[in-house]
Amino acid sequence: MSVIALVLAASALGGTATGYLIAQGNGAGILLVIVLSAVVPLLTYALYRRLIFPAFRRLEDANLELHLKHEELLDVKDDLFIKFLGIYDVNYAANSPRLFNDRMKDVADITARVMEADVCFIFLFDKKSDELVLEASNKDGDKGPAAPARIALGEGVEGWVGRRLDPVMLKDVRSDSRFKDVPELELSRYSSVYCLPLYVYSNGVLVGVMEVLYEKAKSFTDEEINFFTTLSGIISTTIQNELMQVELRKMNLELEQWVSEKTEELRASEERYRTLVENACESIFVLAENGDVVFANDQAARLTGHAKYDLLHKNLFELFGDSPEIKELPGEAARGRQAVRHGDLQKIDGAVIPVEVSAVGLVLMGKRFIQTVVRDMSSRQHLENLLKEKEQEIAALKTHPTR
Repeated sequence: MSVIALVLAASALGGTATGYLIAQGNGAGILLVIVLSAVVPLLTYALYRRLIFPAFRRLEDANLELHLKHEELLDVKDDLFIKFLGIYDVNYAANSPRLFNDRMKDVADITARVMEADVCFIFLFDKKSDELVLEASNKDGDKGPAAPARIALGEGVEGWVGRRLDPVMLKDVRSDSRFKDVPELELSRYSSVYCLPLYVYSNGVLVGVMEVLYEKAKSFTDEEINFFTTLSGIISTTIQNELMQVELRKMNLELEQWVSEKTEELRASEERYRTLVENACESIFVLAENGDVVFANDQAARLTGHAKYDLLHKNLFELFGDSPEIKELPGEAARGRQAVRHGDLQKIDGAVIPVEVSAVGLVLMGKRFIQTVVRDMSSRQHLENLLKEKEQEIAALKTHPTR
């Protein structure tokens, strides 16, 4: 800029001097005009080429580079937006209410589209066989393969990824020593592969392997790596949740079956108990823990004189009046001991008969009850009284023998 300023100043002075000489009528002024007219343009052009033009070219190059950077940023922005939409679509497809196989098929389709891959495979890990089993692919038909492909853990690129839990990106997969073809998948027709483990880091569970393959050689960008890594995390959690739900449904089914079997056993046991009790020749009551009658057999109705329905609205203690010994029975039976007491039972007609009452704890349909057996002791007491009378007569004969 200083040189340009000096040139302009010199030109201005030269022009002033030339004008002055011409005004004085000096012929040298005309010669100086001719010289300046030739020298100034040449000097200006030389300065332009030497100083201004290179700077202008650099400015143009900088503008072009800036424009290219701007276009590149727009491309990256568009690519990131596409990847973001892909993650949204995958998350929506993975958690939709459709069947699990259909959801995985949708995920494979979206992944192949976003990654611009020729094929996407999703394998699930079978713990029992220690194999990776093909679950879904964007190349599957509507019905899918008749027998899903299987890859042993540790074999091939997929098995290596599942065993080592490390991702693999290969531009030429066929030249890699880990490569092993699977005829039903036609892996040998592909050149590049990106394979990731489906691993839940929160609890250290391998649920499968996911990969995209390309027929032409391909290098993977940072955006594609980030997208595929994020995608694997979403799919890993989805698959684990599905496996947990399957296991939970299986456990619920087994539990329901077990409960059904046990309920049937309890019902059969209760039915057998009811049959035995109904046909028993002794009076049997089933009581709640407070003494309320919840069941009484026909013999109990005959003994008390009450109808069976009426007995179900009574407390056993009402049949014995104020008998503290009888009231102790439920407490002893609840403690797991068999209790036996004697008392007087009052029948509906007012008659009082001596009885023996035994009680024991009982569990029916998961609830605790008290089984009480009431035995009529009238005949036994009558025999005992007769025996006492005979003993008294014998004792009197021994004391006063007849002569």
